[in-house]
Amino acid sequence: MLNKKNILGIIQDHQDQIEVIESELQRAKHLDLDIPDLTIVARKELSYLYENKARFEMQARAWGLVKEESE
Repeated sequence: MLNKKNILGIIQDHQDQIEVIESELQRAKHLDLDIPDLTIVARKELSYLYENKARFEMQARAWGLVKEESE
């Protein structure tokens, strides 16, 4: 369950997963590996992670756990 104690950890976990997936997609591209079904799955997972990370960051800002980016 999402709460003030774990939200920053969840945000970091999402960022870590995003970095791993993006790295693997780049590696596959560099190796000329084209597996459309896997690429689609990876991109859907990235979309899910980015959307949730943005929502969690917004909630963390609302709770005052992180500062606004412009501050």
